[in-house]
Amino acid sequence: MSHSQPSKSFAFDPIKTVIGVFVVLGIVLTAVGGYALLQTFGGGLSVIPPELIMTAVFGALLVVTALATRRHVPKRR
Repeated sequence: MSHSQPSKSFAFDPIKTVIGVFVVLGIVLTAVGGYALLQTFGGGLSVIPPELIMTAVFGALLVVTALATRRHVPKRR
């Protein structure tokens, strides 16, 4: 009788991998677009419309909420 614990196998899920790649790609493209937008406005942050700032704030809150929710929601089996 062995007292060793069963080893956990690593399950590769291609759908989660593809979704993760697209999320990272979306974040990178958003950062590049934001940088290009800031370079377009010569005056810096003072000439950015308030609507754009609120969009960025709500986008950041969405990402933070998604990360926080991921920690507290139990995983499906």
